[in-house]
Amino acid sequence: MEVARESALQPRAEPHCRACGAPGRPIFSKRGFLFAQCDSCHCRFVVGDLPALVYDEGYFDGDSFGGYPAYLDDRDLIVENFARRVRWLAPHARGGRLLDVGAAYGLLVEAASREGFDAVGLEPAGGCVEWARTESGLEMVHGTVEGATIEPASFDVVTLMDVIEHVVDPGVALRRIRRWLRPGGLVVIETGDFQALLARVCGRRWYYYDPPQHLTYFSAPSLETLLEASGFGPPVAVGHLGRAVSLRNFSFQLGRSLGDGVWGNTFRRLAGSRLGSFTFNVPDRGNVVTVAARATRGG
Repeated sequence: MEVARESALQPRAEPHCRACGAPGRPIFSKRGFLFAQCDSCHCRFVVGDLPALVYDEGYFDGDSFGGYPAYLDDRDLIVENFARRVRWLAPHARGGRLLDVGAAYGLLVEAASREGFDAVGLEPAGGCVEWARTESGLEMVHGTVEGATIEPASFDVVTLMDVIEHVVDPGVALRRIRRWLRPGGLVVIETGDFQALLARVCGRRWYYYDPPQHLTYFSAPSLETLLEASGFGPPVAVGHLGRAVSLRNFSFQLGRSLGDGVWGNTFRRLAGSRLGSFTFNVPDRGNVVTVAARATRGG
């Protein structure tokens, strides 16, 4: 891990972990944001209070602080990626009622419905919710994991795919989700793994280290620690499921990571070119981890 000079790493007060509240130690800075590692659960996090971000349709069409260049242009690709995850979790589910948190346009809800689940999406972007209801006839709830009114013990599975790293307080979110699950219900989380090969090679340049949209970063062990503290048992499954991506999205993300220099601008132009529709498969092993754990006690 590349570490910034010590003088740049001194916070005004001792940093406290976003996931568990324990003290942490500064490790590096990036884009003017200070990163720390928790001394207790060992996750990594962006230090300090950040302005609340508004996740709207712009996040999914390149007209925002991050996100995707053209999410719906990759609809079929994304639905199949999600279908692979639904088929992976299905043998561990003890019922068919599923909630996808951070559902965007409902593409995992669509995939889960095709696989036989009674699926619902929870999404803060109102335009995405309306599109999913109107265009796909999906059941969607407009809201955030922190603020949504969900009936306790009403779901068998809750999924968070590339969501937990965005949440301001992951522990609070998981404890709320625990209450939404029926006894023995399953939570499925997919996120970047900072102990994986790509993260270790890239150091602080790893694209998942992406404030202000990504706030907390996990390894498989630190995610397991947070799950246990939030009312879940040890993982019943850990996966590296791979995914297909478009050159459009790959180049857009790489261009953002590289910044405003020659290479960053080159990749952003490539994302907007006719070549952007080209697709290819990438492995998640060495970069992303998917963890499924079962609820063990009430919240």
